[in-house]
Amino acid sequence: MAAEETISLSISRSKRKAKFETYDVPVTPTMRVLDAIIHVRHREDPTLGVRYSCRVGMCGSCAIVINGREALACQTTIESLGTRNVKVEPLRSLPVQQDLMVDMRPFFDTIARAQAALKPKTPKLRQPQTMPPKAPHRALIEQQNGCITCGACHSACEWSGTHAGYLGPAALNRLLMLALDERDMLGKERLATAARDHGVLRCHAVGNCSVVCPAEIPVRTGMQRLKGLLT
Repeated sequence: MAAEETISLSISRSKRKAKFETYDVPVTPTMRVLDAIIHVRHREDPTLGVRYSCRVGMCGSCAIVINGREALACQTTIESLGTRNVKVEPLRSLPVQQDLMVDMRPFFDTIARAQAALKPKTPKLRQPQTMPPKAPHRALIEQQNGCITCGACHSACEWSGTHAGYLGPAALNRLLMLALDERDMLGKERLATAARDHGVLRCHAVGNCSVVCPAEIPVRTGMQRLKGLLT
């Protein structure tokens, strides 16, 4: 893509008469979608609502829907989209606060409801119990590790979007990790949580969660593994 080429960037606006507003944005070969959005905010409309922080794909705060698919705006290059027409929208199934910003509380509530936090078997130890890289039990959960809680999987999951009580892929993936973690004292209780009415048995295994995960976690495979533990 040649320097100074222009793209048409359509941005969802929550507090305007028009659902989308379109801006011509000059781009360079290495430009990211987040850079284009920031250009609009700084040079065209300072009222544009957008959330971002680290800009290196670690915090997950810039997750949005880009040309119909969930992704991190800071990691998606304009060139990779293969089009001069770029459309950005807020994550689905979450309340829109302003433009591209959503209220993440319903997403984090799923993790809280699942109680998806480690309960150590030896809570009185002064030092945290570590898991060496080559430990056999670590290999069981390593591929499911790395979630940055960006909410992309929640947005892409059709069941999460239509059933408010569903725990969702992120919380269930975390439950799987804890159920396989020998340091956790609630193994069977974890599985009981996963087996409840709004748990993993509601997963239809479509796999959108895996497709959009910026950490490339095989969430769909994890859901199948979790179902296997329940049988």
